[in-house]
Amino acid sequence: MYKVKVENKKQLDIALASKNVSEIILARDSFAECELAKLLARIKKSGRLSWIMLERISRFEEKYDRKINGSNERNSETADLRKSTDRIFEIADLDGIIIQNLDSFAYMLRKINKSANPNLSVELNYTINCYNDATKKVYQTLYNEKRNNAKDIPLKFTAPVELNIYELSEVGYDTMLVYSYIDTMVSANCLKKNVSAVNNNDVGSPICKYRFDFDNVQDFSSYIIDRKGKKLHYKTYCKYCYNKIFNTEPLYLLDKVPEIENISGFRLDFSFENENEMKAILQNKIPDSFTRGHFKSQIK
Repeated sequence: MYKVKVENKKQLDIALASKNVSEIILARDSFAECELAKLLARIKKSGRLSWIMLERISRFEEKYDRKINGSNERNSETADLRKSTDRIFEIADLDGIIIQNLDSFAYMLRKINKSANPNLSVELNYTINCYNDATKKVYQTLYNEKRNNAKDIPLKFTAPVELNIYELSEVGYDTMLVYSYIDTMVSANCLKKNVSAVNNNDVGSPICKYRFDFDNVQDFSSYIIDRKGKKLHYKTYCKYCYNKIFNTEPLYLLDKVPEIENISGFRLDFSFENENEMKAILQNKIPDSFTRGHFKSQIK
């Protein structure tokens, strides 16, 4: 049974229909804020655990000016992400959150004891870079000092993708990524904003009409070709104004799960996969092209 991250409603439907999925994660940067509670309730009703993966890059109270209807008149607006994040902790059907950056971790420490679900689980994603016991202890100490029931609901960790199988067994983690197109770059130099500016004859404008619209989840995805002729898919996340460029091949380790010790949870992250591709992976079909990452090889 797997923990599965989805980034659109079609992927959610497929995950709910699969018998191999026990937990479902909604990527916050890909869903409208007003829909999260309803979708989490749907996951809970199916008998699965419900999670939210918080954004990769957090933006707090950033002020900006926006042109009104293309005129020279400007309207000053303030977007407060904190208010939106507060509402996530108020969702009773939420079983856990996955944190991807230090800003979100610090803010979680302020809100965790007020969450609607007193047993809300907290897990640090591999992007936090907890490579050893010493690093894990720092986060555990901060968490234990702030959370009232930390002994009953300990902090969880996702294994870094840079560690090999031998290093993983020495440290120990709660969850391991066994399928995903790993993002090789996360950039705030948003492709959507640049293209919009060109199309609107407003080259160099710092403003994009999609910025900080938490209920706007329009995708802008395609690919670029590297010097070897391979496709690197990219996807913008207009909700938080950043984009990701993904590896040319997906990480695939589902067939290696029996070899993995000291880890009980296995996660599949879906991003731009279509319906057939996602169904094939959930049925344990090996992709035509894939990478093992650092499963057996050590970073030199």
